[in-house]
Amino acid sequence: MNTKHLWTASLVGGLVSLVLVNAPFVNLINLLICAGFWIGPILAVWLYRRLGGTVTLREALIIGILAGAWHALFGLLLSPLGLAGAGGLLNEVRPFMSAQDLPDLETALTGGGGMMFNLVGMLIDVAFGFIGGLIGGAIFRINHEVRKSGVQI
Repeated sequence: MNTKHLWTASLVGGLVSLVLVNAPFVNLINLLICAGFWIGPILAVWLYRRLGGTVTLREALIIGILAGAWHALFGLLLSPLGLAGAGGLLNEVRPFMSAQDLPDLETALTGGGGMMFNLVGMLIDVAFGFIGGLIGGAIFRINHEVRKSGVQI
């Protein structure tokens, strides 16, 4: 396993997931089976294979989990700024809340409630990274095996 390619691919995949999940209007891709969460890890596996030539299923899982962990870490760091996590959720729903309900929501999503929301979100990011790595590994490993065997698709 090439460590440099591993870190590069997983970082790119995590950042792509972060943008797909949190960027305004682009985050609507999550309406389609949470695609923003697992597209980044699939991209990370593809990039690793592109940089290194081959990928095993084990490597793909590690890459996917790391991409999910990068997404979780950057999301946690951006949450206090209101760009991801609980802070991002609060900013998204604020225009739709009545003035009397808003203080209750702000209290729930700041402090301990917001931290719990962010921690659960981090676990979800890593879980989707695992799934994306598994899918990416299956796609790109099978593709490599078929090409190696000489079978025409």
